[in-house]
Amino acid sequence: MGHLKLFRPELPAADDISREQNDEPIVLSFETRCRLFKNRFSRDVVTRAHTIFQNQCCPSCRRPVVEPIELADALFNRNNLPIPGTATLVGFHCRACQQEWPA
Repeated sequence: MGHLKLFRPELPAADDISREQNDEPIVLSFETRCRLFKNRFSRDVVTRAHTIFQNQCCPSCRRPVVEPIELADALFNRNNLPIPGTATLVGFHCRACQQEWPA
């Protein structure tokens, strides 16, 4: 896996001394963003898909018209649209018999 190199604009005068000593390119880390994303969404993609699969039929009427119930905390993309699968899954709703149950 390669490294992503980004352009860094000119540094303030106080940092000029350290920049003259080190002319190596600076590699920025995206680990903090990944940790923040993992902490916010405790369930990973596989667990979420497995939960939805297990609850695809209503437990009372056995019809396959179940919709997941999600909180309004989804991440938004650059077009200000919610990214599917990023909202917190809290339960399920049957469209046939109107029953709801927790995830």
